[in-house]
Parts: sequence; C-alpha cells; structure tokens
Amino acid sequence: MALFGRSKKSVAVKPAEPEVKQLAPAPAPGPHGARTVEDQRDWICSMIEPLMPFGMNLLDASGLNLCEDLLADGDLPALPEAACEGYAVISVDVRDVDPKAGVVLTITSDVHEEASAVPVLVGHPMPPGADAVVPLDAADVIDGENLLVRCSVEAGANVRQVGSDVADGSVIAKAGTTLDPRLLGLIGGAGFDKVLCRPRPRVVVLALHEKGRLSQAFEVTAQQHRDAASFMVASAARDAGAQVWREESVAQDAAAVAEAVTDQLIRADLLITLGGIEQGADGLLAEALTGLGPVDFSAIALRPGPVMGFGLIGADHVPVLMLGSDPASAYTGYEAFGRPAIAALMGTDHERAATQVRLDAPVSGESGVCEYIPAQVMSTPDGLHALPLTGRPGSLGPVAHCDGFLVLGEGSASAQAGDLIDFVAFGDR
Repeated sequence: MALFGRSKKSVAVKPAEPEVKQLAPAPAPGPHGARTVEDQRDWICSMIEPLMPFGMNLLDASGLNLCEDLLADGDLPALPEAACEGYAVISVDVRDVDPKAGVVLTITSDVHEEASAVPVLVGHPMPPGADAVVPLDAADVIDGENLLVRCSVEAGANVRQVGSDVADGSVIAKAGTTLDPRLLGLIGGAGFDKVLCRPRPRVVVLALHEKGRLSQAFEVTAQQHRDAASFMVASAARDAGAQVWREESVAQDAAAVAEAVTDQLIRADLLITLGGIEQGADGLLAEALTGLGPVDFSAIALRPGPVMGFGLIGADHVPVLMLGSDPASAYTGYEAFGRPAIAALMGTDHERAATQVRLDAPVSGESGVCEYIPAQVMSTPDGLHALPLTGRPGSLGPVAHCDGFLVLGEGSASAQAGDLIDFVAFGDR
C-alpha cells in the first residue's frame, strides 16, 4: 500500500487555464458624447480590489489605515506614575499647607513614613504609599536633606493613574483610522509591535516615447514634457501613500511597447502609462496591449486631458491607467483617476473634499466639460478667496504653483468674479 494511501502511479495534471477577466460594462457617454469624470472614476474603482492586509511593523505602518479595531490587552500606564518632575509625597502631609509657613518634609529614597518626599521624574513609577506629586516650582530644598512645600497638594495631584491613557479592553483605534506618529506611539506604548494594515500599493509610472514619430526639432520639447509629467505623477502617487517606480521606454513598434509594459507587471499593483494614447484605440499603445488583457479607450468630459484608457492586463489582471504625456493633462488625469485608483487599492475613500471659495477673477470653460482650473487660495476676513492662475491651455507653470483646482462642472460654462465655486486642495501645501 502506498504511504499515506497515495497512488504510486503518476497522474497527469492538466494545467489550469488562466482566468479570463473582462472589464465591467462601460459607462454610457454623457449628452455631449463623452463620459463624465464621475462615471469614469467610479467605473475604474469598481474594478480595483483592495490589497490584502497583513501584520505590519509599526514603523512601516505610518500613514496607512488600520484594518481592524485594536483592543488594549492591558492598562496604560500599568502603574501610577508621576505626571511632572517633583517629589512624590503622601497627600495627608501636604493637604492643608499654610502658604506663609509651609511644611517641611524629609527627602528620602522611599516613602516609608509620614513627612517624607521622594524625587521623581516625569513618567517615573510612583513609590509605594505615595499618592501625589509636589511640582519642583512649589517647593524648595533646604540643606540638601529637607523639602519646604509652599502649597497644598491633594491626593492624585500630578499623578497619571492606572489606565488613564488606555484602559484594559478599550478600543485604542478603530478600523479605518489613519496611523500617524502620535497614534503609533500610543499603540507601541500599549505593547503592540505590529498592526493589521494593507501594504502601500506598488505603482509604476511608465513614460512612453515612440521613436521616430517626431522630428528632431520637436524631440527636445517632447522629452521635457515626458520628464515633467512622469516626475509630477510619480511624486503625486508617492504623496498618496504608494511605493513608486518611475520608468521610461523608447519603442518603435507595438512589440517593444508590449515588452516595456509586461516587464513592469511583476512589481506593479497599478501601472500608469504616459503617452501613446493620442489616437485612442487605433494607437500604438492599444495595439501593444492587444492580447495582454481587456482595454478601453474613451473620450472624457475633462479639460485638460480629454482622452484616457484603462485596462486589466497580464495574468494578475493588473490595472493600467493610460494618460497623455502633456504635463497638465497627465496631472489632471492622475487627480481625477489615478489617485482614486490608489485609494481603492488601499481600501480608503477616494473623494477629495471640496471647499467653497469666492472667485477674485472670472473663469470660463466649455459647456458639458468638467474644467480643472489651477488656482491659489487666500484666507481673508470674509472667507476663502481664489485667484485663477492663467496661462495657455495645459501650461505647466500654473499647475506647478497652484494650491489646487477650481472645479467648473459639466453644467457650468463660466463663473464670474465674486461667485462661489468648488475648490479641491491638493493637501501637500
């Protein structure tokens, strides 16, 4: 009989066929023939699954969101401790002190009898028997051995009681809480060295260049655009909490583009390509991705950045977001779709809160199109005011120097000075 009942005969195992994953039904175009920003964003995020959480060291978890309620399994502090530097005392000795005469205590190493005081530092465990701390500025040392206390001190004064920071069994932090340094300090103090979090999404920003497509005269400008767009998007993705790689590829045919893309899939939870989408579904990028997975190209009611693509490629169905190489278009596309995609991977809310601001100058756009207009915001006695930053359409300078975008929605073609308008701050200034 075979060991553990296993058959000695070799059994041919048919390799599993790779799962074929399709895109969700695409949103219908709006009344002007292009998909709305909101519909496209929600459609993309619906196909991105949050990363699997795991136990993570506290330092690695900074800035991430907790994936479970964290319950204390002990009190913090575990023992009463001094809340200030001074002298631990028995409160009955200093409860009713005449400020003019004071009370003299003996400085000792232990509170072993009445009328004694023990020097303590902040956070020092209280000596057994002591129940209050006399602050340094409320007493004077006499002859190095005695302490003149000049004010009354009640029981419990300047003492951190057991469980005053965290009580045993209480919730230290709820699921969904962002772990900042102060909260991590509390968690570490409560005895935890790991927390359950989703990892930082691995994002690859790949700038594509079609060799020979442009004349030499325009090549320098094109390289400047690629550098500006890729550094801007990669930095923004890192600011959103992702682990980021920035890459460039020079290719002259679809096979070379496909190789450049597939080379990055092994380390990507999200791939953002810049360039190669000018011709949409008829372009080189679309041809390169044929056979790698389902892709979709569409006009979007967004300015700047009217065309984009999305797909799920490779055996692991890695989401790929395809944006233009123009810096302003690339960044608005990232803000509208890339940052929400990263948030979806992290399992967090992808909405940036909009604030109402008052315009200091008029703005105009195209009817039926959502305009992202760079602006600087100033706080004034009568509220927040926004100054739109002007420049040619798609200019890099206004985007580089703005505090965020004014959002002129699809239903508004213009807004006048003095009007209230939605403003979305980037949060990095």
